[in-house]
Amino acid sequence: MKHKNFLKIFFNILPYFVIFGFSLLGCYLLFYKGTNLGDDYFFHIPNIYEQYKTILEGHSLSYISGYIGMGLGVGNRLFYSPLSQFCVVIMALIIKIFNGSVLQAYKIVLFLSVFVSGIFMYRFAMHFTSKNKIASIIAATVFVIYPYRLFDAFCRLAFAEAFAFIFLPLFFMGLYDIVHFKDKINPLSFVEIILGGSLLYLSHNITAFYAFIIGIIYLLSNIHKIIPLMKNKKYLIFCCVSIFLLIGMCSIALFSQFELMATNIYTISDSKSMWTDTKSILNPVKQYFEYSGFLNIVWLKSAYGNILTTSSLYLDICTFLGACMVFVLVDIALSEFKKLKFFSHLISCVIYGIIVFIFAHRVEYYFSCIIFLFLYFFILLINKFQMNVDVGDQKIYKNHLFWFSVSLIFILLFTMQSEGVWTHAPKIFRNIQFPWRLWVFVQLFAAILCGLIAQHINYSKIGLSVLSVLVGLLMIYNQPLLEKRLGYENNYESNYLTSIDDSILDYGAALGHNKEYIPIIFLQNDYHSKYSNSLYNSVKNKIRYDSFNVKDYSLDPIFLTGNGSITINSRFAPVYKMEITVSENNSLIQMPLLYYPGYQIKVTSQNKEFNVESINIDGLIAFRLPAGTYKVETDYIGTPLKIFSEVYFSFSFSITMAILYSVVVIKYNDRKKKSFKIARKKIRQYS
Repeated sequence: MKHKNFLKIFFNILPYFVIFGFSLLGCYLLFYKGTNLGDDYFFHIPNIYEQYKTILEGHSLSYISGYIGMGLGVGNRLFYSPLSQFCVVIMALIIKIFNGSVLQAYKIVLFLSVFVSGIFMYRFAMHFTSKNKIASIIAATVFVIYPYRLFDAFCRLAFAEAFAFIFLPLFFMGLYDIVHFKDKINPLSFVEIILGGSLLYLSHNITAFYAFIIGIIYLLSNIHKIIPLMKNKKYLIFCCVSIFLLIGMCSIALFSQFELMATNIYTISDSKSMWTDTKSILNPVKQYFEYSGFLNIVWLKSAYGNILTTSSLYLDICTFLGACMVFVLVDIALSEFKKLKFFSHLISCVIYGIIVFIFAHRVEYYFSCIIFLFLYFFILLINKFQMNVDVGDQKIYKNHLFWFSVSLIFILLFTMQSEGVWTHAPKIFRNIQFPWRLWVFVQLFAAILCGLIAQHINYSKIGLSVLSVLVGLLMIYNQPLLEKRLGYENNYESNYLTSIDDSILDYGAALGHNKEYIPIIFLQNDYHSKYSNSLYNSVKNKIRYDSFNVKDYSLDPIFLTGNGSITINSRFAPVYKMEITVSENNSLIQMPLLYYPGYQIKVTSQNKEFNVESINIDGLIAFRLPAGTYKVETDYIGTPLKIFSEVYFSFSFSITMAILYSVVVIKYNDRKKKSFKIARKKIRQYS
């Protein structure tokens, strides 16, 4: 009995170690010194460091940046959810105790995002494969090793998009669970949707938007199962509460984004500047496969010359397939001989190792072999000790097949070079900018499909071996790993980031490549201020030519109309503390702070405190004061809708955590009672 219990615990834990190991192989580039550069590095790393520095310097973390853009008060976080960036900041503050750096924190969070996403995918697969461990580990491995996410992480450095992969399986696991209740309604399924959907949105809103669309397709494809469940009042209440809490959890970013975009003041509202018009969308469609993360042999040869030849890459693929086929056939053949019972695997591995040693000539090849062997022996162990389960419900497979079909048609329509599709689609669909971002869902579908196939071939040794080989091939086909490793080892890419300091805050691209979160008038050539002494031209030059330097902050508040004196006591955007003497009534004062609705201008005069309205003058904050002497403090508190979203988010988060806690406690108590009943029954039998 003890032996069986030990085996059960061992096989329950083993998959997580396998996922951890495969995550290390997929992220092995993180062990190199520093990190390679990519397009989105110039946005994410400075914003991460800015938040980290803000906290260390003892300032309050606001939606307005104090360091980015020379302290002009850039509101990146009003538009772009900083969840992924803030996770790195938290990690950096933790490892600082052990002299860890921000760069190391970035690498740790990136690795954990891969590992945790693998765990969620494994748990999701355990649901739709009827707890089939083999099928689930194959699905999780595909999700971890698949090239697109690694391309995001290592080539484009689209950190938030790569980070968002964590929550895709969690969200779809919740959707699956609310459709396939067996005995009674489980509130945990709704919590999975709330947390998965909201955290996905707060990580990368574009990925979340398309995930919600595909989620709706999934629910519609199972509407015949949902309608009978709706007759249960408890189910209906949970659905309504879940929608309310999901919106609430998203609201902290969702409301602000839509409110500010609706003003049409900022670059993000301009489709041409943001590459979200039909013409701009169609250009990247041609590059759809190039951004898949799979080997782009033509590009690799042009970039790295004779080091990579087409023949050597094809040879890798052919020899890997051949070596795996030889291993499987030899192992199956030798296992038929009883005398070789304890040596058949060893002999097969030796033969396999010799073939690999002769033909392998790159790191990714060896890692592919390790992945294949681990999966092969994992499958062998599970089947040997009968820790697997039966195939399960065939109807589930059919339902998924329908969902796959409709969703893939949806994805293909939006990746084809068809002007009609993008012209007639709602404008919000074009916010994707690059249609190849839909590869994220191809990755998700590939993992689910491999899990379903593994489930339905169940104990077929040849079939499962083929799937294990295909998973290994994903490592060989991985362009980001090969490309960036060669860049490191051959010094073809000299610009690697090895440390982070204050100089990184001087990068203009920290505003965003399209300067999307600043007032658009700073990018317009035909705009001229009606005030001759406006700060507009000075700020415009700084923004347009990226001439930032935090050590040389030369812009001070000025009088646009009227006159007087301004003494700055302290400043750290969005907070300015000043003493202002105004000589003329209704004088207009302009601040070197970018305009965002929601600023508070607090004025104190003769121990009386009042607020004055913040005005948009030339894309900068301005306000009027009557004649007199004042203490003035500026701060960003948010619009009424922004403040409401914070309250709504806090309420939704608290309720969701309370539900989660209740479910966990109830589940624990149920298990405890069950264990007690079993123990009491055994005692009675013994007596």
